[in-house]
Amino acid sequence: MNQTEILAYYSRPEVIKGLLDIARDREVVGAYRDGRYSKRPDVLQYPSDIAAKVRTGIVSWHCSVEHWHSPMALSTSLSRAELDAARKGFDIIFDIDSKSEFNYARTAAIVVCNFLADMGVKPTIKFSGRRGFHVAIASKALPASIDYKPSAARYPEIPQAIAGFLKVKIEDELMDALIAEAGGMAALTKGASISEITPWNFLDIESNWGARHLFRAPYSLHEKTWLVSLPLRLFKLKKFKPEDARPGATGGPFLVNKPEEATELLVSALDWSAKHKPQEKNIERSMQKGAPIPEEHFPPCIRLLRNGISDGRKRSLFTLVSFLRAANWPWEKIDIAVNEWNNKNPKGPLPNRFISTQLAWHKRQARNLLPANCDNDTFYRSIGICQPTELCARIKNPAAFTRLSCTKAAKQKINNKSIK
Repeated sequence: MNQTEILAYYSRPEVIKGLLDIARDREVVGAYRDGRYSKRPDVLQYPSDIAAKVRTGIVSWHCSVEHWHSPMALSTSLSRAELDAARKGFDIIFDIDSKSEFNYARTAAIVVCNFLADMGVKPTIKFSGRRGFHVAIASKALPASIDYKPSAARYPEIPQAIAGFLKVKIEDELMDALIAEAGGMAALTKGASISEITPWNFLDIESNWGARHLFRAPYSLHEKTWLVSLPLRLFKLKKFKPEDARPGATGGPFLVNKPEEATELLVSALDWSAKHKPQEKNIERSMQKGAPIPEEHFPPCIRLLRNGISDGRKRSLFTLVSFLRAANWPWEKIDIAVNEWNNKNPKGPLPNRFISTQLAWHKRQARNLLPANCDNDTFYRSIGICQPTELCARIKNPAAFTRLSCTKAAKQKINNKSIK
């Protein structure tokens, strides 16, 4: 599409209404043809805002999952406590993306929607515009507080817990559904040798949100397909095809829920999450003090990442910095390591300003953050750095690998001395 056609699309009354409805109390950021975002923070308030920004080259729109008291007051310098105070609430958006066949994402979306319905939640859904779907639960579906703490202040804990809980609960059913969709296991794997078959070999459900996380706005165009990120009625999902989302298609409701209908889901997810955190607490305790851990004790994924990567540079920057902090590296060494890594990336380095902003954000955190868990395909398997060893089978987080590796080396050293 050329810019005249894009402007004509965004001038449609139903598109303007869809964008302005979702924009209320949110950051809304435009993106250019090459995927770059315009300045943040930004908002959409009036129809004229849309046209004016499209004339500057904007082709798509992305909005925050978080609702804010004053979106334009946001900045990268805000602390965690300041962000919590500024946040009014947040939606739950399950971003389902197929790694190959579109049908697999559609199958996953059906399984996710059925699971949520069984938990008493009626989700809404939209096509992402390319190879996936966004299954959504509106902020009002969550209780105002849980365990005597406002739900709005428990971001990203709540969406991460719900996503983790959902992925575990649907895994077996989703695997069966994917095999049926493909026409058998051989057709699904296409003859490839995969040591451990899981649904996450074939698709992702994002589960690692960060502050000010964005998702593609309903009725936004997708800059790679020029299809619409179209809200769908659930009964149309089973037969939906990407070409059904050409500009001009009619959409359904999005982010519409009854008050507190996700309470049972949230309580179940938090209970599940509480039972699966012991290893992370042990890791945090072990990394509070100690000498920097040498690279020889790093897991394979981090070693591969440090050699440079083609895809996922921004999320890999988070992985690298959080891992090195967990390994007790001082900031001087982390700064050097990050810049060395950035210059090795085959598609070119990330902008220096982006790097410095991310490092500054990490330095402001009250505690060290862990990298994403090993089962988060978005951070490891999908970018080709997950090559597990025998030791990897005993951990849930890359930061735990260093502790086990150091312990193993220490025991070996003692054994060698006793032999002498």
